[in-house]
Amino acid sequence: MRRVLLLSVLGVLAGALLVSQIERDAGYVYISLNDTVVETSVWFAVVIWLLAWALLSVLFSALRRLLLTHRTVRGWLGQRKSRNATTLTNRGLINFIEGNWERARKQLLRSARYSDAPLINHLMAARASFLLGDVAAATRQLGEAERVEAEAGIAVELTQAELQLSAGRFEQALATLVRARKNAGRHPHVLALLARAHRSLGDWNALRPLLPELHKHGVLETSELLGLEEQLWRELLVAACRSGDVAALKTLWKDIPTIQREQPALRCCYVECYIEMGAFAEAEEALTRMLAKAWQPELVPLIGRFAPRNPARFLKTTEKWLSTQGNDPSLLLANARVALFAGATSRAEACLEDVRVREPTTEVCLELGRLYASQGKLTEAGALFNEAAELSLGPLPGASGDPDGKVS
Repeated sequence: MRRVLLLSVLGVLAGALLVSQIERDAGYVYISLNDTVVETSVWFAVVIWLLAWALLSVLFSALRRLLLTHRTVRGWLGQRKSRNATTLTNRGLINFIEGNWERARKQLLRSARYSDAPLINHLMAARASFLLGDVAAATRQLGEAERVEAEAGIAVELTQAELQLSAGRFEQALATLVRARKNAGRHPHVLALLARAHRSLGDWNALRPLLPELHKHGVLETSELLGLEEQLWRELLVAACRSGDVAALKTLWKDIPTIQREQPALRCCYVECYIEMGAFAEAEEALTRMLAKAWQPELVPLIGRFAPRNPARFLKTTEKWLSTQGNDPSLLLANARVALFAGATSRAEACLEDVRVREPTTEVCLELGRLYASQGKLTEAGALFNEAAELSLGPLPGASGDPDGKVS
């Protein structure tokens, strides 16, 4: 209150002094511009100047407020459009997941203009177009994705490669991935797609150098990578087998990682390659070494598929395996075949009869029937051949077509 009173008193005094000064000397202002002359007192000119300054201040303030209001409205509208775009994008993604490709594509493209991440809109729209079978539209949308995000070239190429792989256009996908592989260190998913492309094309020699990088970047699950490796080495073993080069097969086997060489399926493939090439000595050596190191039942059916170098000695080995592994039917069958190579027909017959009692199969009946036929026991052989046919095809009808098998 005191401050207000003090200011009022000072204002009155200042006004009185100002009026007194104006009355004593009003001053003189002379302004000449071309033919126009303005004459006035200093104090009047000061008042006019103050009024003009106040008017300009008001105008500038109003203009600034107008601009701020415009920006606020524009910002609000932009935020509203952005929120609507986000909502529409979410709906598009939901429809994509649910399989409504056409609706998803429309929503994603409508919201792309105001989306905070238009790259996602165009990439997902491209996938939707591809699933609709509209390859041309998918290509256009991939181009739009690269246009809105210049640094997204790798993402666009990866999406394009995935679409090409899904369409079975493996060579085109491979060409796309070769371009994208320049930045594989930063984008290891390129390696996974390259492996998929080479696998689909059956280009195992091209896939082989990728294995270390696939292990390094860990882009595949361990089980998936092991399955891929097993298939790769099996296909390379088969290719070496077709070439007929025993030395190349041995060299390839040494190049295979230990964890893969211990897989039963791959070991069987390796021994079978020797058998198909007629390299029976190598097959026997590999088979004996593998079974001595670790017993794997999957390898047993390969015993007796070829003539051993020394059948009598090899028969002793199989007999020893029988004593340690028990009278396993597959091992008994294998032992019988080795016994036949060694000329021990009685031992072979005993083994085959034992297997027939334990686990009768078409193969066992045929082997035993062939043995009986070679001994002149044609009736027993014929009965065994019929039994083999029934095990393979089921009961055969009789000569008259009676389903009960009775001959009229």
